[in-house]
Amino acid sequence: MADWLAKALECFPELLDGTFQNRYYDHPGDLWIDLRSLLWMAYENQANSDDLIGRIYDYATWCFEQPQTKDVETDLSSATAVGLIEDIPLNPRVSGDLHRWMSVESFEGFKSLFRYHLSDEAYCTFHDEFMRKKKTYSGPSRL
Repeated sequence: MADWLAKALECFPELLDGTFQNRYYDHPGDLWIDLRSLLWMAYENQANSDDLIGRIYDYATWCFEQPQTKDVETDLSSATAVGLIEDIPLNPRVSGDLHRWMSVESFEGFKSLFRYHLSDEAYCTFHDEFMRKKKTYSGPSRL
């Protein structure tokens, strides 16, 4: 079993029971489809969701810290960027709470990914809202 998958199954027992139980992950991108779904569901359910949300962002951080590969199919940074980061602005609940999980440095580093789905005007609004909320939030960032 690949390291990325072993780490994911350790971090997310949810992948082994219920909705995702019959899924086989050939590539990290396949996994991020389900992790993004878990993140979206956590915001829909709200009850006790901070633990799951934190684990998703922690796993994303772990993926970004792994050595890059020459194959886009196995590169964890690329899979995480495409499978999670670039879609964050598409979900108002996730993007509206991003200031609690992401540092300003990471936010600025992901600028091109955030802009992928956004017009210039929408990106400016997204950026300004994140920065406004971040100024009043004193907790630690996970990503």
